Amino acid sequence: MSEHQHYQFTVDAPLTDGQLAEIRALTTRARLTRHSFVNTYGWGDFKGDAQLLVETHYDAHLYFANWGTRRLILRWPAAALSLDTAETYCVGDSADSWESGEYVLIALESDNEDDPEDFNDLFGDDGDRDEQWLPSINRARRHVAEGDLRLPYLAWLLCAQGGELDDDELEPPVPPGLGDLPEPLADLAEFLRIDDDLIAAAAQRSSRPAPRPPLAAHRDWIAALEAGDKDTVLATLLHSGDLQPLYELRRRFQDTQTPAAPACARRTVAELRAAVPAQKARRIACEEQQEADERERAARAQQEAQNRRLADLRHDPGAAWQRVGELLTRRGTRHYPEVVRLLGDLAALADRDDATAAFAERYAGFIAAHRTKRALMRDLRAGGPACAALIALTPGD
Repeated sequence: MSEHQHYQFTVDAPLTDGQLAEIRALTTRARLTRHSFVNTYGWGDFKGDAQLLVETHYDAHLYFANWGTRRLILRWPAAALSLDTAETYCVGDSADSWESGEYVLIALESDNEDDPEDFNDLFGDDGDRDEQWLPSINRARRHVAEGDLRLPYLAWLLCAQGGELDDDELEPPVPPGLGDLPEPLADLAEFLRIDDDLIAAAAQRSSRPAPRPPLAAHRDWIAALEAGDKDTVLATLLHSGDLQPLYELRRRFQDTQTPAAPACARRTVAELRAAVPAQKARRIACEEQQEADERERAARAQQEAQNRRLADLRHDPGAAWQRVGELLTRRGTRHYPEVVRLLGDLAALADRDDATAAFAERYAGFIAAHRTKRALMRDLRAGGPACAALIALTPGD
C-alpha cells in the first residue's frame, strides 16, 4: 500500500492576497483558494507548520495519514469559546487546548497504527471526496460558537475511550442533544473513530435540545438590540464576510431563549465505560429486530406478488411452460432468473391445486433435459422461499 498524507485547511473569512502568497510559498501543488487548502502527499511532506497556520490563517485543519493517524485542529475567537471551557473537556493526550492571541484552539487526534488504512476509502482517488469531511466538521465548529458544547464533550469522550483518564475521574457537564448528533458532529465522531456505543451510553444523561424559537421571537429580540450591535454585525459581513459576529449574536439570542438544563449527577469514567456493554447489546438487539422485520416485510411483499401472478397463471399454466422453453433457447444465462421465477410459480400453483405429482413428473423431465446447464441448476437450488418446492426437487451436482 502506497503512502498517503492528506492535508485540508478551511477558513470562513477569505484570505488576503498577502496570506495567499505566504501559503503558496510553502507549497506549489496544493489546491488553494481564499477559503481552502487541499493537498495529498504520496512522498515527502508538507513543509509548513499546520498548527501555526491554524493559529494565524485558518479556522480548521484536517490531517490523515494512511498508517493510522487522523488529526483535527479547530479554532474560535476567545469570545466564542473560552480557554476555561475548552480545558474542561480537553483533558488527555487525544484532546489538547491552548490560547494563541485572540483565539482558543483545540487539537484532536486518533491513532490506530496497528491497522493501516486505505486512503481511497475516506477520500476517493486523489482526494476527490474531500468535501465529505472538513467542510462538514467545520459546521460543527460554528455550532460551538453559538453555544453548542457537544463537540467539546466528544473531545472528552475521545480521551475516555483512549484510556487516558483515571477511572474515578468525573465527566464534564453533558450537553443537550448528544443522543441525536447532526451530520457535522456525526462526521467528526466517525473521523476520530469515537465509538457509537460509547456516545449512546453518554447520551443517556443528555436532555433533549430546546425547540428552535419562531421567527417572531428573533424579530422581537433584534428590535430591542442597540443599533451599534446590529451595525457591527452588518458592517463586518459586508466588509470581510467574517461570520463570527453573526455566530456571537446568535449565541446571545440563544442564551435569552433557552432555559438552563437541569443539573444531573455526573458519572465517573468507570461508570460510563460500564454502561457501554449494555448499550451495545441493546443496539445489536434493535438492529436484529429491524433486520427481522425487514425480512418479514420482504417475504410478505414477495408472497403477495406471487399470489397476483398465480391468479393470472391459473388461467393458462401451459403458456408459462412454453415461455420457459422459449427463454432457454436464447444464448447466455441472463434469462435464468425469469425461468426460475416461472417454475417457482408453477410449483406453487400445483401445490394449491393438489397437482404436485403431475408437476413433479413434468419438472423431472425438464431437469433431465437441462441438467448440463450448471448455472441454471445452481439458480434453481438457490431460488429462495418462493421456490422452496423447486429446491426440494432439484438434484445437486
